[in-house]
Amino acid sequence: MSLDSSRAFWDAKAAENPYWYVSSYGAYAERDLAEFWQAGRRIWQDLRDTIGYTPRHSDVAIEVGCGIGRLTRAIAADVAHVHAFDISEGMLALARLAGPVNATFHQSHGDSLAGMPSGAADVAVAYCVFQHLPSLAVLARYVTEMRRVVKPGGTLAFTLSPRTWGDRLRGLLRAKRWLHEQLVRGGPRGLYRREWIGIRPRRDTVLALSPVPLAFAPLHGDKWLFWGRVPDAEPQSAARVAASASRATSRPDRAHAAGLGAS
Repeated sequence: MSLDSSRAFWDAKAAENPYWYVSSYGAYAERDLAEFWQAGRRIWQDLRDTIGYTPRHSDVAIEVGCGIGRLTRAIAADVAHVHAFDISEGMLALARLAGPVNATFHQSHGDSLAGMPSGAADVAVAYCVFQHLPSLAVLARYVTEMRRVVKPGGTLAFTLSPRTWGDRLRGLLRAKRWLHEQLVRGGPRGLYRREWIGIRPRRDTVLALSPVPLAFAPLHGDKWLFWGRVPDAEPQSAARVAASASRATSRPDRAHAAGLGAS
């Protein structure tokens, strides 16, 4: 599986049934759209409460994997601006149709937040996205990018699906799902594909790959929520600044002494 195949998969799902692939908890056919959008507000409130984030109307937020903008709408109501990224142009086209005026939608490369300046955001979130990534390497790059775009003192948060006994039987379960889709017409398609199944890393693996210390809590019964705060000042960076300032202060004295010696 590659990022290109992931992009093609999610573009196809945007055309097939975007509401179900954003949230597979509702009915595949005749989705209750009022409940779909309301769920975005509940999810955002649960995320805020768990990670201890209190939005300010001046805040800038980044959402990774926005889909058709369900969570984007909820975030936008609380902040000055949301930059929402997704790998699928098909999903983004739908998100832009009724997106909030204070949201900008960006197509991502699938492992970066290119175009966003470093330290531009107060919070960056990715909900129900990273379990579909193709590899741990892509996860590590995304988390590193989230840390890059969040300003000192800001927060990054993301969810993953926990490992279960089913991960040991993944090959068998994929074959079972493939057979089901061959025999049954209608309903979701391609749930046996790696682009849907994605990754299920161990918790200690996730903690080790993060560039900032992460806290952890179960969320909604079937998700792992990780979050961390970008330090206000990196100790090594502060030391380098202090050393640089010391050198800059001492240069005139050294130059003056050199000038006296030359005369």
